[in-house]
Amino acid sequence: MGTSMGIIKYDTTSVDNYTVYDNRNSLLSNGIFSISVGPKNQLWFGTYGGGLSLLVKKKWININTPQGLNDSFVYDLKFIQKTMWIATWSGVNRVQGDPLIRDSWTSFTTESTNGGLIDNWVYAIEIGENNNIWFGTEGGLSLFNGKQWKNWNHKNGLGASHQIVMQDNQLVTDSFKGSHHNNQIASLPNTKNTSFRPNYIVSMHLDKLNRLWIGTWGAGLSVFNLETEEFRNYTVKDGLPGNYILAINEAPDGNLWVGSNKGLSKFDGITFLNYSKTNGLVSDYVFSIEFDNDNFLWIGGHHGMTKLKINIQSGHLSRLN
Repeated sequence: MGTSMGIIKYDTTSVDNYTVYDNRNSLLSNGIFSISVGPKNQLWFGTYGGGLSLLVKKKWININTPQGLNDSFVYDLKFIQKTMWIATWSGVNRVQGDPLIRDSWTSFTTESTNGGLIDNWVYAIEIGENNNIWFGTEGGLSLFNGKQWKNWNHKNGLGASHQIVMQDNQLVTDSFKGSHHNNQIASLPNTKNTSFRPNYIVSMHLDKLNRLWIGTWGAGLSVFNLETEEFRNYTVKDGLPGNYILAINEAPDGNLWVGSNKGLSKFDGITFLNYSKTNGLVSDYVFSIEFDNDNFLWIGGHHGMTKLKINIQSGHLSRLN
């Protein structure tokens, strides 16, 4: 589990069996943005200001700008074969080979790609077919096919219009200021009292049907048809509990699970079924969604994590005490 106070390695079979890793014993930064498993089952951690931390055979390796990393703020990490793609707040890195060797690193920025990478603040990466790499940024969506770049933003249909979400977004960013960004307002880019940033992509997921789901800051949930290059947008008006989409994941049965500023949603393609603190969530802010092999759903939120049991027959959730 990645937290603002370090990493927790938790044995789910015992409440008391856990280990904490932080900047006193392992990491350069306690703020954890992402956790990824590499091709050799190595654990990679993207951090807030501490670059990349890698755990290999109980030993920690910290990788930062001297090795070739664009920025010490690492928001996402994805692997395709022997290539690693890294989302930072100063563009994208591609690593081919030993990450400790400088020649293994390539940098992609708005400047070096002539605007192909639509914005240097990169929050999400998805690996598509034919080695297509999708990047969710603060300025919109970018695609790199290995040779050429292409991008889209609100002008192309990303995110719902301000008129649709305006009323439902009132005072929401004020509550963000008072919660998970409370101690980081000065250094984070999107914590001003701005309720609508349709180009700012917070989360993404490429599903089994090759649809790209995109979570925006205040403009709802977008799904991008990769063949027609058209967007379909969903908001509170369509049944979502909130228009700030902080996490997206796909269940084994194909249903989409969406984390927002006002709870968790299960989307079957037609209807949103919503869950909140009244249904047992620790927090209505849902930052991460994970499924395990025992039909449990793990929800990371403000102030903690919630473990929910999925009923295979009905699909309903229940919280176990």
